[in-house]
Amino acid sequence: MIQVFTGDSFLAREALLQEASLQGLPPRLMPPEPALLVQEVSGGLFGPSGALVDLRDLGEAEWKPLREVLQHLPQGAVVLLLDPKPSATRSRWYADNAQRRDYPVPSPKEMTQWVHNRARHYGLKLPGAVAAYLAGLVGAKGSAENPTVGLEALDQELQKLQWATLPLTLEKVQALVALETPISGFDLVRSIAEGKPLQAFKYAKELLQRGEDPLRILGALSWQYVRVARAWALLQQDPLLGEGAAASALGMHPYAAKQVLLLAKRMPGEKVVRALEILMEAEEAAKTGRDMRLALERAMVGLAALHAPA
Repeated sequence: MIQVFTGDSFLAREALLQEASLQGLPPRLMPPEPALLVQEVSGGLFGPSGALVDLRDLGEAEWKPLREVLQHLPQGAVVLLLDPKPSATRSRWYADNAQRRDYPVPSPKEMTQWVHNRARHYGLKLPGAVAAYLAGLVGAKGSAENPTVGLEALDQELQKLQWATLPLTLEKVQALVALETPISGFDLVRSIAEGKPLQAFKYAKELLQRGEDPLRILGALSWQYVRVARAWALLQQDPLLGEGAAASALGMHPYAAKQVLLLAKRMPGEKVVRALEILMEAEEAAKTGRDMRLALERAMVGLAALHAPA
């Protein structure tokens, strides 16, 4: 059986992982390598098993050898394909050979209800004005082309709001939420995580000189530490969690997931909570008329102190 999950990248990936759980498959997305797929579906003592294959970066030249494997799967094998935006060639093949499950971005009219439902998933009860505000930030933007401005980014913000003090007023949410994150701030995040504030300030200065908004840089830090918090929670459930499983659970590439896992393993729970508090305080200060650059600098100093040797 072949099932392909299309539509919004974030929604399709979540649906694929839910189906994998129902099928008894490990939540591990593998690259589209034919030899590896053959190995995964070959089975063992109890017959063929299955695989989850990530086709998000698949080129047309890579599709043909993969298609050959898919056309000759062992009987009983289950293959779940993540292909949010399939090419016309693949779409035609799916029509004849796979069950296609599409998860489009909610329409603007549906987005507010999606925000309400997602918030309840995290134990949050949002006032109508807050849900409408958050829905308006995303509109009908998906997660495939730019995850920093779509549903995935909004989901990260909802997770961050779990740490906010109640009640969640519109003013408070407006002060805390920062959907856009600079894609060039990885060096800054790494230097802070390594407890090197001088190096972090150097990177921050370069980003600011290139025109990056301090609030966007804070957003990048928040994006990273929310994932650290999720990784820390996953490690409490499974101390032997590997980078592959972490990558699937966190929605990150394996290398990036490995770095987040290493950081989460070095941070006790109280420091993870404190890091999120520092970032929320900084974003609130930056959004309420105070000096945004000063708020960024204070956050960087506070985060670096958390990672500094005792």
